[in-house]
Amino acid sequence: MAGGYWHKNLRIDLSSERVYTEELDEVLLKNYIGGAGVAGVYLKREVPAETPPLSPGNLLIFSTGPFQATKISGGAKFSIVTRSPLTGIFVDSAAGAGWGVSFKKTGFDFLMIRGAASTPVYLNITDNKAEILPADELWGLDTLEVTKILMERHKGASVAAIGQAGENLNAMACIYVDGFSAAGRGGTGAVAGSKNLKAVVVNGSMSCPVAHPERLAELEKSYRKSIAQTAAGLREFGTVGGLVPGEEGGNLPVKNWSMVGWKEGAAKIGYPGYSSLNMKPHACSYCSIACHRKAKVEFKSGWKYSGPAPEYESLALLGASCMIDELELLVRANDFCNRSGIDTMSAGSCAAFAMEALEKGHTKGKTPSYQFGWGNGGGLLKFLAELVDGQGFGGIFSRGIREAAAGFDDEAASYASHVKGMDVPAHDPRVYYNLGLSYATGNRGACHMRAYSQISTMGALLPEAGIGAAPSPDTLEGAAEVVKAYQDFTAFYNSCVLCQFMIWGGLGLGGMIELLNVITGWDLDAAEVLKAGDRIFTTQRMLNNDWGVRAIDDRLPERFFQASKEGPRAGKYPEGLDDELSRLYSLRGWNAEGLPVSSKVEELEILRWI
Repeated sequence: MAGGYWHKNLRIDLSSERVYTEELDEVLLKNYIGGAGVAGVYLKREVPAETPPLSPGNLLIFSTGPFQATKISGGAKFSIVTRSPLTGIFVDSAAGAGWGVSFKKTGFDFLMIRGAASTPVYLNITDNKAEILPADELWGLDTLEVTKILMERHKGASVAAIGQAGENLNAMACIYVDGFSAAGRGGTGAVAGSKNLKAVVVNGSMSCPVAHPERLAELEKSYRKSIAQTAAGLREFGTVGGLVPGEEGGNLPVKNWSMVGWKEGAAKIGYPGYSSLNMKPHACSYCSIACHRKAKVEFKSGWKYSGPAPEYESLALLGASCMIDELELLVRANDFCNRSGIDTMSAGSCAAFAMEALEKGHTKGKTPSYQFGWGNGGGLLKFLAELVDGQGFGGIFSRGIREAAAGFDDEAASYASHVKGMDVPAHDPRVYYNLGLSYATGNRGACHMRAYSQISTMGALLPEAGIGAAPSPDTLEGAAEVVKAYQDFTAFYNSCVLCQFMIWGGLGLGGMIELLNVITGWDLDAAEVLKAGDRIFTTQRMLNNDWGVRAIDDRLPERFFQASKEGPRAGKYPEGLDDELSRLYSLRGWNAEGLPVSSKVEELEILRWI
């Protein structure tokens, strides 16, 4: 049997309170690796197209891969996979902290949850054992409160929990892990809430066998050192180190993506202003980068804060996109989102869209009972509270930006920035043109990480897939080949499961393959793992096709075809995207409707598994 896996799937039906295990097929693992790859197969097999995301029949899958059996830097990641209540399609949302490693040590590779408990519960998983425990006294608590209680109750455990947003079935609700890492995107927290599942506590002590432990120990030590050295800038500044350079390059989403030029604001909420939070790096298990930040600060108002500091996406979308440059208010907003368990990215996108719709009078008379507009941090906090509670003006957005826009004037749709219901992350395809193709065809909607193709323009290349030279960021020439390669690469990478920031530490495809083979005892080469990535991506696409996705859905918001008149991206937008999209369809083996053709499905042997 392959190393790196227990070959065990833990199944829990909350409706019947049945807990059982099943064996995992090694050939399935070799074809789909783990993580979102294997989880996508189970969704395709077991969640019929007519199953609503918040119904008991939907699966909520906590998934690991072979890398959680190691101490490799970045191996603390795990993926939560389900049918998204925000988009209605496939979603995998990754988190870190200590959960993935601790779960792997319990003797299981996957946790698959079906059904719905009659009253609130949480799961407690230890070595080869799982139990369903009452959580009535935990219901209504925020994520940090429940995490503290459960960590005290179960010493040494890791906790993945929902807050009030998940309990309220907010479509943007996340699952918050160990009080500092979030599986943020796509509403996984709402799926947990629909199952009356407050938390999953894991505390394993077993060591998963690997094929070549001595060689693995050498590689772990070597990569830990090289990754720390190569990604020293990311360790020093965290993700927020990209905020000021992003503003300078036109990448920052200022005023709901409508502006360039916010130099003073960027300096206040990014560096140097961000340094005032007195932060320390906060690492996930075994990570030598430690991109998270923990703040300890007393603001001029007298408010004292100690906890997770907001990161790039949160500051960009809650801050720059809403024109809010008061760092204290953004720390408050970030803390509220974390505690209530709601995605800061989607929340910020909704707030900025709401501000623009109010300004332009496109809300069909729907207005808040408080001052709310550009730069109004106090109004943002009130909007977020309503958003979580599902009440008032903010509550209009509790089902997401797409549904909110559908209730406004038709003109509002042109600046509601989402793809398939997933809000666009804080990276502009008018700066990185190939990112537009990634957004348009991403299996979870707009996502900069489920292809990560923009990094090709920064020199993070894939020579094994034919990408040996950095393309220009503002061209679509050859973009279809680039996006196809990086979609396959990251589908494989995320199924391993590994934090993609390790790429900036120099851990590319070649290193991934060496590690995978040392862990498992397999002898896979680049062509085989890229084919596995293709198979994973295509299976997820077929799942989305079952849920109604067609070519008409593979499109960018109108705003990203509007060029700026000045600044670093003056006159720039991804002109000709439709033509390159057609080329990507051809490379991926999709027909004009966006469906994988039968010959492609046969080539990848997908029907064997679904």
